[in-house]
Amino acid sequence: MALKQVLVKAIMEKTAGKVIEKSLNEVSGGWIALVEAAEGKRLVYVVKGESNMAKMLKDCVEVEEEGLKVYIAALNSNNAAVIRRFVKWTAPSACGTKGTSIGFTDWLGAADAAVTDLFVKKQMKPVLVEFTPEGSAAVKRNLLEAVDTATWGVLEKGYKEGYGANAANIKSEDDLVKGLLYGYSMLGIDCSDKIDLEIEKLTDEQVEKRFEQFNEVFRAAVNASYLNVEFKVGNNTISFKETQLHRIILEYGEAIMHIQFLYNSYMKSTPWDIDFELSLSKPGKQLTPQEHYLIANELQRNGIKVTSICLDAFNEKETLAENLAIHADIAETYNYRLSFSNADMGIEDLAAVVKATKGRVHLKANNILWMNVVHLLAEKNPELYSKLAAAAGCEAVASQELCASATGKCLADYCLKALDSDNSEIAAEIKGFVLENKAAYQERFMGCVQECFLKRM
Repeated sequence: MALKQVLVKAIMEKTAGKVIEKSLNEVSGGWIALVEAAEGKRLVYVVKGESNMAKMLKDCVEVEEEGLKVYIAALNSNNAAVIRRFVKWTAPSACGTKGTSIGFTDWLGAADAAVTDLFVKKQMKPVLVEFTPEGSAAVKRNLLEAVDTATWGVLEKGYKEGYGANAANIKSEDDLVKGLLYGYSMLGIDCSDKIDLEIEKLTDEQVEKRFEQFNEVFRAAVNASYLNVEFKVGNNTISFKETQLHRIILEYGEAIMHIQFLYNSYMKSTPWDIDFELSLSKPGKQLTPQEHYLIANELQRNGIKVTSICLDAFNEKETLAENLAIHADIAETYNYRLSFSNADMGIEDLAAVVKATKGRVHLKANNILWMNVVHLLAEKNPELYSKLAAAAGCEAVASQELCASATGKCLADYCLKALDSDNSEIAAEIKGFVLENKAAYQERFMGCVQECFLKRM
């Protein structure tokens, strides 16, 4: 006989604390919910009889009430993993190669998943975790803590429409393995270190001399594949000149081989759907259509299933202005999405980008969290705001002038740098300020997402 919700809720509140309504859900023969207890939030599971899920919970107190077993558990990593296993919608899920998604991260762990309210019944998917190794080190929160925070937040909001979690800018195999172990739905490989920009400084003669060092069979295969051919992509065509082709091989060859190694070693046989994103942006370099096409073609030819290729909206301004349509056509030809980091402040017309990509795009709001902190400081603690601006070497402009401005970007960038120090007085003050103003922080976070991003699409 199924347990009645009214009875379960009453038992939870009698034994554990005030039930957070949206988190109350039927699962695995019983009911779960988050409650507000005297010692903070707790997970409560009420079930009749034995339960495999209950056996997996750790740091857990068991009581009996009206013939039912009540398990009151801490919100730790073990229990977050249990919830993701038994309550599927609390686990990150892949975005795939179609549709629009928006990525951001609550680096400070204070906004939880409150922002999911903005995505209810929207034709876009939130990627609630866009975590990078650099950011993880700066704020002293690891990859597992980030996905656990999203898990508890999604459960609390009862958000069942699906969300993603991206372990982005990965350069090491260790971080790639962690992303897989922690259940991330997207892994973003940063290939920039494998792109040899020194090749761009070589003369055509030097390029040809370097290319001649490859064996004859390889050289012949490259030339036969790409020279004297026009490649149709959407309404555009792409062709290669000889030295241009050889320069691309020299510049991107190591990156292509590295991607193949990582994919075949770790991604090829995953028994669950996972997004595989490649970051090809490098400061001082604009990705050309020829480079993009060759990389995409070589990866597909070698069985590498890419879900998205990521460009930095700041670094690739010329690409966005001149060649967005061609890049979008290449992505469509090879069945993956384009992805843009710093999209919230690096792209002026987000709607145009969504249109050009036919809605097949991942937009990263890298700056929104820090813009949220800066806005809140400007409004509630002018003294600390001025201190931050002085340390960053920026002008302390009015709050309404921050969004999509150079000053706002400067201060947003400096927030992460300020936190990346155990001895930073500003870091301690900012963290303390956010915790003291958590409700306002959550509200302002949602406002930043809405004003600086969603309304511009």
